[in-house]
Amino acid sequence: MKKGATAYNKYIHYKESDFLTDAYFQEWVYQPSADHDTFWQMVLTHLPQQQEAIENARIYLKSIAFVTHTPTDAEVEASWARHLQLLNAQLEAEKENPPKVHFLSRRTMFRAAAVISGLIIIGGTYFLLNRTRNEQVIASTTFGEIRHVTLPDGSQIELNANSKITYSKNWSKGNNREVWLEGEALFHVIHINKDTNQIKAEEKFLVHTKDLTVTVLGTMFDVRQRRQKTEVVLESGKIKLSFANGKDQDIIMSPGQIVSYNNAENKLITSTTSAEKYSAWKNQKLILQDPTVNDILLYLEDNFGKKIIMQDPAMNNRTVSGPILISSLDDALFVLSTVLNTEVEKQDSNTIILRSRSSR
Repeated sequence: MKKGATAYNKYIHYKESDFLTDAYFQEWVYQPSADHDTFWQMVLTHLPQQQEAIENARIYLKSIAFVTHTPTDAEVEASWARHLQLLNAQLEAEKENPPKVHFLSRRTMFRAAAVISGLIIIGGTYFLLNRTRNEQVIASTTFGEIRHVTLPDGSQIELNANSKITYSKNWSKGNNREVWLEGEALFHVIHINKDTNQIKAEEKFLVHTKDLTVTVLGTMFDVRQRRQKTEVVLESGKIKLSFANGKDQDIIMSPGQIVSYNNAENKLITSTTSAEKYSAWKNQKLILQDPTVNDILLYLEDNFGKKIIMQDPAMNNRTVSGPILISSLDDALFVLSTVLNTEVEKQDSNTIILRSRSSR
């Protein structure tokens, strides 16, 4: 049996399709044992975010264990129609000649069982085919990681650290292209219709966060959803924001605009910014607009998962200009400590203190 944390880490970025083709996962489903159960329970304990994907893959494998032929959509629909026609004909016949109460012959029972079995098989196959079409894909990043994602339509996403997107595996024609975001991502969306004034419903690209929905009318933009606040910066093109609270009016954004919505305070602010600087994180640089030390520390906490404490609270309100390298937390803290004349002290594995050199 596999042991060690590295065995579990293998499955961090697995999708349902990956679990379906994993030999050890298949053994657990088809040949369960105490060792298999123990291992996969540990995977679920270490990677709770994968629970849904694991359970869906397990159910799927169980469902298709004895399938030897996968009919086409047309075959499923035709067979389904034939069975419904057979049942309707039987019902009409019984209306004209009500059956007498008697024991069914064995032959009649077999015929009825065959019809019911056919309906069950077809219904199950139809469900599986539709479920595959609607399969959800989850792409996520750990602390300090940036990941590039290509969507089904070819649109590109740069996913910042400690972030997650969810979308359907297959984007069928005639349906919206939709992505659900937690964290921060830079979107470069492919235009289906170059005329942004004539966008049809099925040509839209939607990005959902907890507080708002971004309707893309052809553009490049950054969305950051952290600490009860959602910020959207438009780099090029045109987008529309619709708010989940149902109170704020929709906003059509222009390039260079930033819209910030604070959920806790129900506060909406619209201003201008340098979009290229705002999305500089994709090049592992942090360039915030007139950032205070506290703004920078909060950003580093969100992206690297450490608690960073400034010993002298008065320093939190100081502003820092110029880019800060965020290729690693150590690099960023080195720059800050140099500018602020502080020392970096790692109190424990999760807490860092910036201590003034003059206080020692």
